[in-house]
Amino acid sequence: MRPGTVANNLTLSVSQLNEYVRRMFQLDPMLARVDLKGEISNLKLHQSGMLFFTMKDDQASIACAMSPEDAAQLQTEPFEGMRAVATGSVGLYARGGRYQFYVRALHPQGMGVLYERLIALKGRLEAEGLFDAAAKQPIPGYIDTIGVVTSPTGAVIHDILNVSLRRDPQARILLCPVRVQGIGAAEEIVRGIRLLEKLPFVSVIIVARGGGSMEDLFTFNEESVVRAVADCSKPIVSAVGHETDVTLCDLAADLRAPTPSAAAECVVPRRDEVQSRLLALKRMLTDAAQSRLEREGARLSLLRTRLTAQSPLRVVEREEARLGRLRQALCEGCGRSLAQREALVAQRKRELALLSPYAVLARGYAIVKKGDAVVESVSRLSVGDEAEVQWQDGSAQVCVLKLQREVIHA
Repeated sequence: MRPGTVANNLTLSVSQLNEYVRRMFQLDPMLARVDLKGEISNLKLHQSGMLFFTMKDDQASIACAMSPEDAAQLQTEPFEGMRAVATGSVGLYARGGRYQFYVRALHPQGMGVLYERLIALKGRLEAEGLFDAAAKQPIPGYIDTIGVVTSPTGAVIHDILNVSLRRDPQARILLCPVRVQGIGAAEEIVRGIRLLEKLPFVSVIIVARGGGSMEDLFTFNEESVVRAVADCSKPIVSAVGHETDVTLCDLAADLRAPTPSAAAECVVPRRDEVQSRLLALKRMLTDAAQSRLEREGARLSLLRTRLTAQSPLRVVEREEARLGRLRQALCEGCGRSLAQREALVAQRKRELALLSPYAVLARGYAIVKKGDAVVESVSRLSVGDEAEVQWQDGSAQVCVLKLQREVIHA
């Protein structure tokens, strides 16, 4: 083509143009692997598992997409405002004609980001009282079933099973399988805790995962997980990471175990020790029951004796005997009183006889009456008066022929 000449215009369809640009992006080696730093916003998790968000700085932004496979490998769940470094490639979404960044890995931009978020959340939850020791529930001494919220793969569940079954071959472990890191892990852990909380036969719940970096363990610092642990109505043992690792889940739990194996030891009592303790309690209960029976038997005998002594029949018998004694005493008293009165009457009769004027008749004296009146003096009579003279054995009518006064001195 000579200078100055104009080429014919190239005619392409929209899909052809988009496909051409997409291939151009793929062929550019600089855009094949890029570490892109910025701040995450507009974070959305699609039901397919795709993760969509925007990376931005002070002057520009770019749409980002992450496949379900790559999102499942995330060590830390991203959040709004998180400063991060995204590793991936630049491409074009041909159907929509949108230029975007396809993320294969995502890491916080320095551990200070996670640490700052952790410290802020810890202060807020601590002010609400989620970590108060007074709110902790005791771990029951005797359990029915242990609920375990952890990954179904890996060493954690095997360690818990091995320790639990070694201590008690009949221990019942119910696993609620969840992801312990990455996108959606926090929601799964929360659902697992709430599911086990609703089961009446679950006595205690263990939330566990193996060791790792702060980034690996950050799911157990998520606010939703911490609140689910603190609000659970059943005792929760947290066994996250190693002994030196401390998460907010550990602070909210009723008991923190340094390792999953230690959590199983704290929750599952040794069967032989429990049996020995039960036998000792049985002996104590038997001895206490026997002692109580003996005391109550003695008390019952005493009450029976008192009841017999105070029974109505005994009372009637005693009262009848008492009445008999009183009747006898009354009769004896009446007899004595009657005898005394008879003796007194006889005495009074004798005294009266001595005082009676008729008593002197037996000694030869007589009583002179004039009419109905006793003539006690000769002065009461006149010659010619008729009188009655009464002796002991009879009386006579006399007429006074002569009177002679004579004073007789005793």
